[in-house]
Amino acid sequence: MTPCKPSSLTINDVVVNQDSNGRYCLNDLHRAAGLEKRHQPSNFLAIGPTQELIATLESEDRSCPGRNGPVESIRGGPAQGTYVCRELVYAYAAWVSPAFHLRVLRTFDAVLTGQPSASPADPPRTLPSPTEEKVAGHGAVLTALKAVPGLRSGIAASMMLDAIHADTGLTVEPYRKALPPGEGPASSLNATAVGKALGVSSKAANLRLKDAGLQTKNERDEWELTPAGAKYGEAIPYTRGSHSGYQVLWKPEAVDYLRSLEKKA
Repeated sequence: MTPCKPSSLTINDVVVNQDSNGRYCLNDLHRAAGLEKRHQPSNFLAIGPTQELIATLESEDRSCPGRNGPVESIRGGPAQGTYVCRELVYAYAAWVSPAFHLRVLRTFDAVLTGQPSASPADPPRTLPSPTEEKVAGHGAVLTALKAVPGLRSGIAASMMLDAIHADTGLTVEPYRKALPPGEGPASSLNATAVGKALGVSSKAANLRLKDAGLQTKNERDEWELTPAGAKYGEAIPYTRGSHSGYQVLWKPEAVDYLRSLEKKA
């Protein structure tokens, strides 16, 4: 092929670049399709039907001297990526989804005929902005925090709102009004207080709580609630200087439970 002009092909607001031989950047098509990991080019190129299509195209190229291969990867530089011929573009689009296949076919048809592309039924998919990505990231952290035994969902949500505001500057106060009313933790006894109620040291109290299956040490050698312990205590987030974590505070019922175990022993 002769060297190509800069690409005028745009799909879902993503410019699909071409190499000097007119092949299309599969990585740009991946972006236009929504950047889902399952649709990444390496997955498409590895499947059997794609390998068979490439072999057929290469066989045709060998019978026609001067034709370029159907696939070429460029490593490094501003043009880095995997470039494929039009037939593989169509195959990739069909592999992604019928809707994306139709979008690609109509776009190519419009470019070849010089006509504006018809608007498909589905709206263009745009990539998330950096701010949207940050908010989504904090939302994922919130999901993980909800799995911490004994951590109130309202506290976790408040932490997420604080982080979003600090990271993006977005106003979050209207959303904070939807959180449960602020109140002191129902659990207020630390290990020292539990030990005092039992007449033992805080170290002994922690060991009793561990033996009762209410808490365990994590990978940072800090105490954390077990699922059973969440019934008797809470994980309260704290920050001291550059260190942050959770302090386990216990309800009075935890002391009663330990006493009942002692009587059974």
